Amino acid sequence: MPPSSDTPSEAVVLATQTQALATGTPAAEGVLAVLNDYSVSFQQLDVEVPLNALAAQALINYRAGPDGVLRTWDDRRFYSIEQVDAVPQVGPAALAALELYAKGTGRVEMPVDGHVGTFHGVAFNFAEARRAIQAANTESAATLQTVAGVPAAAVASIVAARPILHIVQLARLTNMNAAALGALKAYTQLAAEGDPCTGPGTCQTGLHCEGRPGDGSSPYGRCIDTHPIPGDGDVCSRFVACPSSKLICIGLDSGWVEGFCAPAWKGATFTEYADLRLQANTQLRTSSTAVVGLATVPMDISVELDIVHTASHRLVLTLEDPGGETALLWDGPNEGTVPSRIVVNRGIPRDGVINGLWKLHIVNPTGVGSGTLRAWKVKLTSRYD
Repeated sequence: MPPSSDTPSEAVVLATQTQALATGTPAAEGVLAVLNDYSVSFQQLDVEVPLNALAAQALINYRAGPDGVLRTWDDRRFYSIEQVDAVPQVGPAALAALELYAKGTGRVEMPVDGHVGTFHGVAFNFAEARRAIQAANTESAATLQTVAGVPAAAVASIVAARPILHIVQLARLTNMNAAALGALKAYTQLAAEGDPCTGPGTCQTGLHCEGRPGDGSSPYGRCIDTHPIPGDGDVCSRFVACPSSKLICIGLDSGWVEGFCAPAWKGATFTEYADLRLQANTQLRTSSTAVVGLATVPMDISVELDIVHTASHRLVLTLEDPGGETALLWDGPNEGTVPSRIVVNRGIPRDGVINGLWKLHIVNPTGVGSGTLRAWKVKLTSRYD
């Protein structure tokens, strides 16, 4: 079989990779939701996003269809980033602005430490934005002004705008500026349970910052409640659940008949929307994702794969942990078509490093066939060494 050629649609996806956009990813779905929302007007695209006026008008014109009138029979919807990218006047800058707007308005599913955006020079991850908005909606005007230090004019704008639904709305309020946003962020800086943290003293009272990587792959851990949970350590199985929703059964994904109950924070799934081209050659390709907030060593390890390839049975996949230990995930030439889920039961030791950069390596020894790694997940449980 000769190497398959790349399609035009694949080329468009590659051209938009700098915006971390590919059709099917949460960011892309958020952008499409913005553009397909009839309530999103030219004014919003031009001023709030903001886009170049020509790009904003071109997007509105596409949506309105040939008759130029919205809500008529010939209206058109956007179904892919390729369609958006093909609209005249829309380029990398417009796609980047649309992605940031989609994230800031809450249309994108994000991890708690995902970067939402920078507003008036103040950067917010998702958890920080959520806490700031909660304070803006619930704290009294007196508390916002005298305790949080938000200027009086900005406080008046906040109170008048309640309920505030997203960070873009908060940032665009009259009298809202760097001082006001910075004061709100500082007032809500102590992270809640499950939120990202950067070290001792950055979590709320009674919580501990756990699982910060030592390799610099992420500055964040997670705020964890380390108080004892009744049933921690109990025996469990597929048929015998742990006695609390705060516990998970560890060991079953490694093939054990019985496992043991452990705090739920010791297990997590980490997703990387890679959009990684697997061209028709023998070049090694690598995608990585940062694991944070777990205990110290792995227990269960499994990988889920979203690969589209013309000859996936020729691929060899390897998983590498943050300490450099590797596991052969799949040997296509000897094991056949790559499955969608692989339990890792060979190679990586269970006393190695868990928090840090995990890498998925893909090579095609024959160079025959091409495709894309669209996304992958590593599902982990952990324990203390």
